[in-house]
This record gives sequence, structure tokens and C-alpha cells, in this order.
Amino acid sequence: MTFEFWFAAVILPLIVCALSWGAVLLNQWHNRRQEARCRSGDKHPSLEPEDAALVSKAALRAAAHLGLPDPVLATILGLSVSIVEAARENESALIQNWLTLERAAPLIRLSRALDHGLRGDPEAARSWMRSHNTALGDCPIDVLQTTGGPQRVLDHVQCLLGSS
Repeated sequence: MTFEFWFAAVILPLIVCALSWGAVLLNQWHNRRQEARCRSGDKHPSLEPEDAALVSKAALRAAAHLGLPDPVLATILGLSVSIVEAARENESALIQNWLTLERAAPLIRLSRALDHGLRGDPEAARSWMRSHNTALGDCPIDVLQTTGGPQRVLDHVQCLLGSS
């Protein structure tokens, strides 16, 4: 029997199974963490000031890299436009709790993935964000503003680039 046969018949199914179980275990861990937060009465605990400042800078940088105006960023993060504008002008923390951090994380990862995939060309990233994408069914900048949109766009980009 050839290596190709073993790979297709045995090794590849084992890899797929292991990845599936990993996703299941990660999902269970996330659900337990959410349940523990709800039991403690603190659904959206605050971040430490240093962490909030660091993640806020990353989110603002990602938005600038992707060419997202303040109203779009506000929609993605679930904040008001005035909060986003104030954070940008005063360099204050935009991301202050775990909820906004969870909303910002896919956006930051998307910016990094596009930066890597487009070899650091911010104009190409901005152009891609505003171009119709058949796989997404809309322009990525519009998909980002929907529920689950940032993760959907990130998954699409990672699939295209073959990264995780």
C-alpha cells in the first residue's frame, strides 16, 4: 500500500477527527467560562487599565489599516460614534470590558491576516474591504457591520490564505 493511500484512508481522517474534537473542547471551555461569569453576576468584567489601553490601540490601528470610518468601528464594537471619536482624539481606552474585547478580537486578527496576505499594502487592504466579494455576498466592510460579520470575514480571509 502506498503512502497516498494511508494518508487518504487513515491519517487525514484522524487529523480531521482531532481538529473536530479540539473545536468541541474549546467550545465547551468557552461555554463554562460564560456560565461562570453569569453566575458571578459580572457578565462583562472590566479590563485592567494597561490591557484596555493596549487592546484599544490595536483596535484603532486595525480600523485605520482596514480603512474603517468611526461609525463602522462603532457599529462593530457596539459603541456610540462619540465614544470612538473621543478615544481616537484623546488616546483614551476604547476597549474597556470583555464584551468589547470579544467584538474587537476578530477585527484585529483580520487586519493582521490581510496585512500578511497582502504583503503590508494598506491600500490593497482598503480596496479589498470596499470591493464586492462573491463568497461573502457583499462588500467585506458591510459584512463586518452585521451580527457575526467580523468573524465571518476573518474566517473567509483565513480560508483564502490557508492560515489560522
